[in-house]
Amino acid sequence: MKTTITKFAGIIILALLVVAGCSDDNNPVDPIEPNPGPEIPEVYESLPGTIIAEDQTWGDTTLAGPHFILPGVTLTIEEGAEVEFEFHNGSAENVGTLVFLPADNENFSEARPSAKINAVGTVDNPIVFTSAKDDAQKARNDWGGIILIGDAPNNIPGGTGEVEGLPSAVTYGGENDSDDSGTIRYVRIEYTGFSIAEGSEIQGLSLYSVGSGTTIEYLNIFECSDDGVELFGGNVDLKYVVVSGADDDSFDYDQGWQGRGQFWLAVQRDNADNGFENDGCDDLTDCSGGNGPTEPTIFNVTVYGPGDGGSPEKNNFGQRLREDLRGSYNNIIISNFDGAPFVLEGGDAGEEGDPTYNNYPDQLELNSYIVWNNGAFQDKSTAGGDATEPDATRYANSYTQADPLFNDAAGNDFTLQTGSPARSGATAQPNDDFFEQADYVGAFLDTDWTDGWARIMK
Repeated sequence: MKTTITKFAGIIILALLVVAGCSDDNNPVDPIEPNPGPEIPEVYESLPGTIIAEDQTWGDTTLAGPHFILPGVTLTIEEGAEVEFEFHNGSAENVGTLVFLPADNENFSEARPSAKINAVGTVDNPIVFTSAKDDAQKARNDWGGIILIGDAPNNIPGGTGEVEGLPSAVTYGGENDSDDSGTIRYVRIEYTGFSIAEGSEIQGLSLYSVGSGTTIEYLNIFECSDDGVELFGGNVDLKYVVVSGADDDSFDYDQGWQGRGQFWLAVQRDNADNGFENDGCDDLTDCSGGNGPTEPTIFNVTVYGPGDGGSPEKNNFGQRLREDLRGSYNNIIISNFDGAPFVLEGGDAGEEGDPTYNNYPDQLELNSYIVWNNGAFQDKSTAGGDATEPDATRYANSYTQADPLFNDAAGNDFTLQTGSPARSGATAQPNDDFFEQADYVGAFLDTDWTDGWARIMK
């Protein structure tokens, strides 16, 4: 795959060449060859920020502006390190962001794989990416977020898209299902999010065509001004993920993401939008990229909303499932949302139900849901599409209306009381190398795996 990077309002990269040597007429000394430094092809030289062109290891550090990690380069973050980003003062060019670039087979002297992050903390010593402001002043939108760009497929016509939220164009998409963008484990990403324009935002963690060779587990997104985690195609799996305090959606994915997920928690803030917003195809008339429609396999999720009246200006659905979405959603608790616990919709052309509405129900499985204290189910069957049943009827066998009996939801303890109906009735997980067998509904049974490393909005 050829990586194309265009339209940059360039910066000039200066190479400092030091020639050391001395001579006289009687004792000539051969000059010392200058160190050429890391290879930076011309196509990357005008990236609008700091270029990381060779492997680096960071401990505690404070950064300013965008940082681009070139293909073939690994950025390692030490266990327990705190990486802070200076405030951007509203300037898109100064937004602190880590951008890991995709594989490049043409522009270097040798083919290079996708850039990698190696951020491995522990439950007692997590890695934290945060704002450089004093703790009392930190807020959403203080810096951008982390962007991993891979070489895996998506479903965009032509297979290539342009990364959102950057002041200049960087593309993503390839054909390597198992592409490896590194490891994120016991990592907290907080006070993030930035919007250059409507529809072009940086999320807490953005994953563009990221492949299955990447490991993401024990991830916490805390206080983001847009989505918590957003996936654009790819095949990466995510496990043990907490999104708390996102302004928009906690989990947003489309463009043919084909990965797996287990043990996810979303805690929505007031006036946020949806717990999930999931789209099958950006353009329902052409979903021709390598992955086909979005089709994930998800197990063991708890989604908790802001309560009655908490989001008067937003949909505030537990799950908004749209645009020919397919896949398998299992063992999910949805509670405390103003809007419907889940809603099936068509595409943007008929936002509240269009003629494509009835294309996917036989390929979208919803199993073993518990829904409680939400708004009413939506009836899309009368909204212009060809569906004949409202969601509540179509999926009547998929959910139970019952109090899940959390131990202390107000205190963000979503483990289950002894008599909870979520302790039984679960759908069995696939027997593979990713899923853990968990015979309960929701993200927790008796043990709170967020303790000690994650932050959850109070």
